[in-house]
Amino acid sequence: MNQVNIRSISFFGLILTIILISFTSLSASETKTAKAEEFSFVQVSDTHIGFNDSSINSDYQGTLEKVIASINNLSPQPDFIVFTGDLAHITDEAAERHARLERFAAISRQIKVKDIRYLPGEHDAALDSGEAFKAVLGKTYYSFEYKGVHFIAIDNVSDPASIVGDAQLKWLNKEVNKLDQNARVVILTHRPLFDLYPQWDWWTRNGADVRSVFKKFKDVMALYGHVHQLNAAKIDNITFYSARGTMYPLPAPGSVSKKAPVAWDAAAPYQGLGFRKIDVKTNPAEYVLTEYSVFGSEESASPAVIKITAKKFTFSPDQIVLKKGELTELDLTSLDVEHGFNCPDLGIRADIMPGEVTVIKVKPNKTGTFPFSCDVYCGAGHDDMSGTITVKE
Repeated sequence: MNQVNIRSISFFGLILTIILISFTSLSASETKTAKAEEFSFVQVSDTHIGFNDSSINSDYQGTLEKVIASINNLSPQPDFIVFTGDLAHITDEAAERHARLERFAAISRQIKVKDIRYLPGEHDAALDSGEAFKAVLGKTYYSFEYKGVHFIAIDNVSDPASIVGDAQLKWLNKEVNKLDQNARVVILTHRPLFDLYPQWDWWTRNGADVRSVFKKFKDVMALYGHVHQLNAAKIDNITFYSARGTMYPLPAPGSVSKKAPVAWDAAAPYQGLGFRKIDVKTNPAEYVLTEYSVFGSEESASPAVIKITAKKFTFSPDQIVLKKGELTELDLTSLDVEHGFNCPDLGIRADIMPGEVTVIKVKPNKTGTFPFSCDVYCGAGHDDMSGTITVKE
């Protein structure tokens, strides 16, 4: 059985997370004989070198260097670094795309740790099928083993249709077939491998096909970028964690009519930006994800957790009370069909899928009573599926 203990986590724009995941994938006899190994690595995502809008990030030329300085100050130092895509900001000019990736590569070499792994994002690869990325940084998909953990980096961006192609799926099946069902597996991607919010291209079109390749494993962790905020979801045997970006945050899915970077707040500079460190222990298997701000600060306070179930045509509970300025985690599950959870006054919007847990972090900054409802049609009683969130001082 898995045990997931979220000791601290963040809703859009806030700091931060420590998530402890304990796996019991080994039998008792295997546990006795397996050799314990510990290591750590850092995930950095969505650096967007070449972005130059000061209304979104007034320090667009220096933010990544600040992140790197924070990584270089970590003690102990991580074993390796993973950049999960959108390393350079998109441009139609092939020469400029290549130049921006070269600029990113030069900046990334300021990291003390020299074992650095790169994945492309759609900004890096969708316009040229990854050719510039491969010329500057190497393969767009690959695997590697590190101290008993098998890492698989998947390219779900080089095809502009947001799919993982047949050739890569064939390679992926071959890689997975090499592994025992008790193998510890970490998936690295740019886009999520599930339908987080397809309306904003927050998905992989054939993500279900990719996920099915991993069905033989008891527990898999998947780390991705793309959405520029923290999000956690459990789908079958895979636990997904998105990462914040280091250039600009994006709004919560569906919370605004059009996806666009969040404007720079001079009163709270660098808000919503950062990186994470993952501490790995292989026996017993566990991962601790620690979120850091641009300047390396972390927060470890535990949020309150409210579990909400959805079924035709009710939420339970349907009356939720929060405190202003207090971080709370909402764990949403569906007992039957797909539902939605929409509280526009608090900027909350999520899909609730049967058999999955959707995790939302909210820190309300105003008091009042705010309605929420299901916004995914689920049958004749759909219009009555609603509730309220009351925020008190």
